Amino acid sequence: MQTLARMSERGPTRDSRRLERIRAAIHSGAAGLRLVDVSAFGCQFEGGALEDGRVGQFVEIDFGSDIITRAIIRWSEPNRMGLEFTRPLAGAQVDKVVQTPTRVKLRRL
Repeated sequence: MQTLARMSERGPTRDSRRLERIRAAIHSGAAGLRLVDVSAFGCQFEGGALEDGRVGQFVEIDFGSDIITRAIIRWSEPNRMGLEFTRPLAGAQVDKVVQTPTRVKLRRL
């Protein structure tokens, strides 16, 4: 008896670690700090005085609307910073952050 194997016609699977980031440039906080994008696992800020953020440093982010979370700085450039949440946000929380313009507060711990 001969068994034939067939390759899947689907393309390569998408890297499950990469979630679509939602643009959120409408949000701004003190000193020109602006939330650029956000996903369940992290976000990116630009503007303001971010050059003193060190990779590996923990911060607390207050998105308003009762959404406060902690994150770690994963990369930092002059005027830009990428953060990974210590606990992923729920989908409803991400939607609320994007849909509800509010002043975002970033506090280094």
